[in-house]
Amino acid sequence: MKYIAADINTVKEIISSRKLQSSEYEEGFALSNTLKNGDDFEIQGQIKSIRSENGIFLITPKKNENKLLIFDTSGFNGFNRSNQEIIAIIQKTCRLALKLWSRIGFSPCERIIQGTNYVALIPLQFLPGKSYKVILDKRPDSKRQERRGNEHFLVFADGTGMSDLSPSMATFRDAEKDYLKVNNESIFITPESEIEEGFIKISDAPKNKASNISPFMGMNFWRENLTDSQKDFVFSERLGPDILKGAAGTGKTLSLALRCVHQLSQHKDKNQAIKSVFFTHSIATKNHIETLIASNGGEEFLEKNSPQHVTVTTLQEWCIENLGAKISATEYLDKDALESKNLQLLYIIESFEEFLSTEFESSKQFISKTLIDFFQKNDPWTISVYLQNEISTYIKGRASEDFDIYKKLNRGKNSIPLSSDEDFSTIFFLFNIYQEKLVNLNLFDSDDITISALQETSTPIWKRRRIKEGYDVLYIDETHLFNVNELSLFHNLLKHDNTNIVFTIDRSQAVGDSSITASEVTDTIRISGKEQVDHGFQTVFRCSSEIINLGSCVLASGATLFSHLENPLSGVNGGFIEEEESKCQTPYLIEESGEINTIKRAFSEAEELAKRLQVSKSKILIVPCDDKMLESMTEYCSDENLLCNTIHKRGDYSTVKKAEDEDSFLIGGIDYIGGLEFPAVVIAGIDKDRFPPKISTNGESSHYLKYSAFNRLYVAITRAKFTVAFINDKSKGVSETINAALNEGLINKQ
Repeated sequence: MKYIAADINTVKEIISSRKLQSSEYEEGFALSNTLKNGDDFEIQGQIKSIRSENGIFLITPKKNENKLLIFDTSGFNGFNRSNQEIIAIIQKTCRLALKLWSRIGFSPCERIIQGTNYVALIPLQFLPGKSYKVILDKRPDSKRQERRGNEHFLVFADGTGMSDLSPSMATFRDAEKDYLKVNNESIFITPESEIEEGFIKISDAPKNKASNISPFMGMNFWRENLTDSQKDFVFSERLGPDILKGAAGTGKTLSLALRCVHQLSQHKDKNQAIKSVFFTHSIATKNHIETLIASNGGEEFLEKNSPQHVTVTTLQEWCIENLGAKISATEYLDKDALESKNLQLLYIIESFEEFLSTEFESSKQFISKTLIDFFQKNDPWTISVYLQNEISTYIKGRASEDFDIYKKLNRGKNSIPLSSDEDFSTIFFLFNIYQEKLVNLNLFDSDDITISALQETSTPIWKRRRIKEGYDVLYIDETHLFNVNELSLFHNLLKHDNTNIVFTIDRSQAVGDSSITASEVTDTIRISGKEQVDHGFQTVFRCSSEIINLGSCVLASGATLFSHLENPLSGVNGGFIEEEESKCQTPYLIEESGEINTIKRAFSEAEELAKRLQVSKSKILIVPCDDKMLESMTEYCSDENLLCNTIHKRGDYSTVKKAEDEDSFLIGGIDYIGGLEFPAVVIAGIDKDRFPPKISTNGESSHYLKYSAFNRLYVAITRAKFTVAFINDKSKGVSETINAALNEGLINKQ
């Protein structure tokens, strides 16, 4: 294939079609594969690819022989890039051509190369290092074109730091000659018998075989490749109550989705209707679950009119959409439950800082010394996290905003230290400041929505309605991420005399939440009246044996501090084959001097790991240990023109995919990387007094931050498949969270 070409009419069609602006659209992805691989492409009645003797034309029913955009693929290699980059290149090149045809001025990314007829286009301004350029000749074979009244453009080179630019006219003339033979109108006349339904038709596209097993292989594949324990869970005919426990990387989420598909299929075979719901914690993970179900044979069950139906949703979405007291989209903090809780925390921080500046001094006269010390010796963020739990669990949840009930409640050992009525009054006063902010903004937080739903589902009206409108079975993923208010609601959504709840849990991944144990989760969901079945997965497929041992050591170290810190890695097995084992490397620690060198090394180490593992750098997750370093990393990328994408939502597969398409660095906030997996992980800033942060007291705040650090580190480590690199500032020393692993030789010092 010497060239790919399109006339002005096709150029206009490409520019104006919304679904050709991104490879995330099916149409855009198909177009990028045509440009990359020569696959057949058609948007019914609008654009079609045809092969000539020397290349490929993209044509429309209406032909223009005088204005062609020609890509000489012997010198131009831009269509060998990622799909998203290909779309960016074709779109911006088409726009440049249309500007030239329309005599419109250039944009900042388009410049004439002095002394030539060449235009340098920078279509991927986000790329690191020297700018990637596409070179277009706006007057190729100019004398010949002028004689024929043509205005063709030739894209003949691309790259960085190019010199000695000299396009070949042979390919240009071949394309010009070949296009004269194309009969657009006859090509677009399709016999009715050959018309296929659907918007896109891709003929004879090569079937790409996955080099690695993915979660989307289909039920027939999994039926042959699951472990026995996974088969016992997935192909069980029990509707519950069942609990699936397992460490990170054992396949809990995939198994839950497969079980849902299997049980709905069983009911379809028996011609039995079943109404089910699959709850997940965030919208990002909800989208992933829907894809899992659809790709593994359950697409029909996602249709609302199916007799065997599953609704995939977050609990907050369900509450908003299904209960009587409807609220508008402008009245809740965020539709995503996780984002809503983050915004809730910001409002609580504002409320606490307002209290410190206006009320704290006068409050010292009557509140206990313990509470005074708690306020004075801890940072506002830590205190606000405790206040968030206090407001959600105790004031709103258990006390229903009644002060007299609130001060009489039994309290957990990791709650705010309150010893007198005045202490309780102070916290309730802080709650009122926060609540007033919501009232003034006409907003409801996630607890307001959940508790309102809980109250409504306890009414006689709902109890009668649930006979028909309740669910036959609930599937709940990652119950360790739901708070007490949310867990209390689930059992009310089932039909009467029904305990059909199937859920997954890994308490060690409940980042920073030390207030509820696995047994308390079960008690709160209120599984009773029917013997529950506990399933445990003992084979970790994601992680090497070195990473399994390291994760287990971190949790065991935490268990010496916290008796209720659960270790699901105890006794698990690795699931790697020999080929995978050959890629493994013992986790290692790199010491640098200063924060900026730590950050630089994180990016260079990610590139080195990508080369060693023969993957793109987007496959290596960079995890800063705190928000300050996360901010510094993004600033560094901006200053150095490094393309990076940052994960800000738990289970954010779309950002991971975007980084892969763009071949960018990928940074993950340590609180948001759960549920994801990568060949390797670089953990930066594993410093003493940074992780966990240094505080001036050994009280509840210290306990919380240490517990949180061990949780976070375990989650970060178990995202990796082959190895983990730690980087610290040697002037600060190493974090206590990895001391035991270093002493046991589970982490090598470089």
